[in-house]
Amino acid sequence: MNAPLPVIKVFILVATLFLPLRNVAQTGKSASQSQDPQTILWKITGKGIQKPSYLLGTMHLGELDWLLTFPRIKSAIDSTEYILTEAFSTEVNTVAVQKTSSTLRAVSVLNAAEYKTLDSFFVARVGEGITNNPDAEEMNVVEMWAAIYETLVMDMKGPDGITKSMDLDLFNLYKSTGRGGDHLDKLKDMNFDSTQIDDARKVMRSVLAKIPGSEKPGWNIYSQNTNIEETMRVYKQMKVPYQFEKTDSSDVIIENEYGHMTIEQRNRNWLPKIEKNISQKPCLIAVGFGHLRYKTGLIVLLKDLGYQVEAVSVK
Repeated sequence: MNAPLPVIKVFILVATLFLPLRNVAQTGKSASQSQDPQTILWKITGKGIQKPSYLLGTMHLGELDWLLTFPRIKSAIDSTEYILTEAFSTEVNTVAVQKTSSTLRAVSVLNAAEYKTLDSFFVARVGEGITNNPDAEEMNVVEMWAAIYETLVMDMKGPDGITKSMDLDLFNLYKSTGRGGDHLDKLKDMNFDSTQIDDARKVMRSVLAKIPGSEKPGWNIYSQNTNIEETMRVYKQMKVPYQFEKTDSSDVIIENEYGHMTIEQRNRNWLPKIEKNISQKPCLIAVGFGHLRYKTGLIVLLKDLGYQVEAVSVK
């Protein structure tokens, strides 16, 4: 039952990163009236950067092959040495998972009802529960959290499972060619010890709440967006207006196990890592298209820091 630890980052992507696309679908109807650049690629220069870096607005459920049909996008990928995404990394120790004698076991923070729910869930979905399962009994919180999410989607099709991931495929492309990459979000350290029992319980309860009804269609965040096909169509036409003069009015809150933040807060949190990396080497910053829009998006925020951010025509 041991879940591969890289899946931790995958499900941070699943749990939080699809939200900005809702607003894209809503605004797509009026996009043809926009004077915004019809592109998803932007070049970053200035402030002493020796070689340009690029911003690429992705569609999380899209296909890498579609991106590679555009020579300008392929050129940007080929000319950069490093990729920054929302959730994937080749860097070591991006999530601390080292077990010590004080590390809480996940089962130790569950009450009897929660233990039974988790045991029944794994029995029904993988044929092996957590009772009398030494591997499961020794899992810490982050390992069990990842194992639950992996099990939730591994047999699902369409919007209830992870069938495509443009971001992950891009990351794997860089990795396969010997290039590195890192995630922009600072991942939470879930190596809880005995002084953090309440936090550990909060994390476990947040993921256990996903289990009821998870065998039915529509359980996850992908299914909550009822306009996936329309969103994809508008995205591929590159007609979604950037609306740089406006503030994002969607009030979308990105939730995690510890609290919440707005998209603007999340964008601003990414800036230090973006600046550090593009000052050292040419990078591709591949994030959900929603993070590029409005005056609270990365394009305007980077311009405010003194960078030149220019639209690259890719059609």
